[in-house]
Amino acid sequence: MCRSKKDNKNYSMKVVMLLGVLLSFFSSLVTLKAQSVFPFPMWFKDNFYRPYISEEINQTTDYLTNKSQEGTLRLTESTVIHLVLESNLDVVVDRYEPNLSFYQIEVASRIFEPTVSLNLGVDRNDRPLSSTFLTGTDTQTRLGHTADAGLSKLFETGTQFRVDYLSGRVSDNNRRNFLNPYWQASVRTSISQPLLRNFGTLTNTHSVRIAHNNKDISESVFEQQVISMVNQVQSLYWDLVFANEDVKVKQQSLDLAIKTNEDNKKMAEIGTLAPIEVFKSEAEIARRRELLITAKYSLTQMEDQMKKLISSVRDPGTLLMRIEPLDLLASREDFKDFDLAQAVSYAIEQRPEIKQQRKRIDNAEIEVEYSRNQLLPDVRLNVFYGAAALEGVARSLPVDPITGFPVGGSSPVITNRTGVGDVFNRIFRSDFPNYGASFTVEIPLTNRGRQAEYARASVSRRQSEKRLKAIEQQVALEVRNAQNKLEMNRARIDATQKVRELAERNLDAEEKKFKLGTSQIRFVLEEQVRLAEAKTNEISALVNFTKSKRELDKAIGKTLAMYNINIQDAITGKIPQTPARDRNVNR
Repeated sequence: MCRSKKDNKNYSMKVVMLLGVLLSFFSSLVTLKAQSVFPFPMWFKDNFYRPYISEEINQTTDYLTNKSQEGTLRLTESTVIHLVLESNLDVVVDRYEPNLSFYQIEVASRIFEPTVSLNLGVDRNDRPLSSTFLTGTDTQTRLGHTADAGLSKLFETGTQFRVDYLSGRVSDNNRRNFLNPYWQASVRTSISQPLLRNFGTLTNTHSVRIAHNNKDISESVFEQQVISMVNQVQSLYWDLVFANEDVKVKQQSLDLAIKTNEDNKKMAEIGTLAPIEVFKSEAEIARRRELLITAKYSLTQMEDQMKKLISSVRDPGTLLMRIEPLDLLASREDFKDFDLAQAVSYAIEQRPEIKQQRKRIDNAEIEVEYSRNQLLPDVRLNVFYGAAALEGVARSLPVDPITGFPVGGSSPVITNRTGVGDVFNRIFRSDFPNYGASFTVEIPLTNRGRQAEYARASVSRRQSEKRLKAIEQQVALEVRNAQNKLEMNRARIDATQKVRELAERNLDAEEKKFKLGTSQIRFVLEEQVRLAEAKTNEISALVNFTKSKRELDKAIGKTLAMYNINIQDAITGKIPQTPARDRNVNR
């Protein structure tokens, strides 16, 4: 059949439109990250193989295991913190959460992934007939083959795009069919666009945006856990410093008691001291030896706890090396230039609790936007365009010239033969087009459920906003308390230094009096005990002052920044090593 130029032009336009739609559909597949696009090579492998899971977050260093043969392990505070972030098993466990939240983003985005559907089938049907008039046989046997395919995609605007191809081949023993076998096929492209409810990217991507915020929240939670762990190891590090110094003080006190006892024995031998006084000094030696044993035991416990925090070995007690802290205690003259108002402002911006709550407010606002949109009626514009075709083997039966009916028993004569290629030609020529458009409107008679959801989301947002103010208030209070504690411990240093100096003078005076015979040995021993206690209290004040500075850093939110630690590095467990700082320089 001859086609006019107008028909050819319409045919070309339809082909171009169809190809353009298909091209836009396949181009949308390119947005899938880290995946090959169908039907490119590696598509099946990338889309159906189990994804590769990085094992980097499972790896931990065995720094202490490599150093297990050393008698003493000398560590700075910075090195201890880096070892904690690399090897501590609690940190390794917490490190999984940000990685899990990343996959949740991909899960939330899967509704926008394009989908291909295929259906291949075959069926046979035999059925008896009550008459041979219509089919020319008393039993109809039908054999059918189907091959269907579909492409669908939901866009972020809410647009639902779909292309369906339906085809089949049918052959039977019906002697009256003009086409046998025959091929029928149809193509239908449809687009459905919401106009009110579920319209726009803000509504349709709300789950993805919440998942992104949840990932940021997860990272902030991990940062908070890391800061807590770092602060814990800092406190333990300086407790270890105190324990080492306390052992030294108690060893000095024991040595002094032993020296006093030796002097007393000599004096008793020459008769200038009663023998009973020697027993007093020996009893004091036993008591101070007990205090030294207790101090050494506490030191060993702290070393075992430190080994647990900075290693991944199953039993840290098997690491027999001693741990020697290298950093010096802070001086009372340190950390004086402090702006409290600026510190509070910095903390409100940088504390991970604040970051988490602000992201939760963002999530609450997203929920409000979404629930507000869901109050609207569901109004959709639907358009479709398609084409159908039917081809096959055309047959005719001889007809009786008198009755006009086919002659019974005659074999059909094949007059024309077409195939699948002709079906495709007719579809693309749109010889039998079908198209249309419609509006669908769905209005709930009562909308209480969605109204309640909107009210719940609005109240939740207000609750999150008030909780943020409460957290900011608490953060400001923590900064002020940490600053007050720092200044209190600074004042304690002055007091304990004064007490220690007076204890030294009192001991010296009491020893001189004892040598002159105007005092007793028990008073000398008591002054020795007071001096040892004064030295311990002075060291404790210095340690607490140093620890209070670390607490202030935590309250401000500068703990990680003080050691140049990036939270992303902490998540991966690959912490850049910083040069060891001068052991004579205090933070």
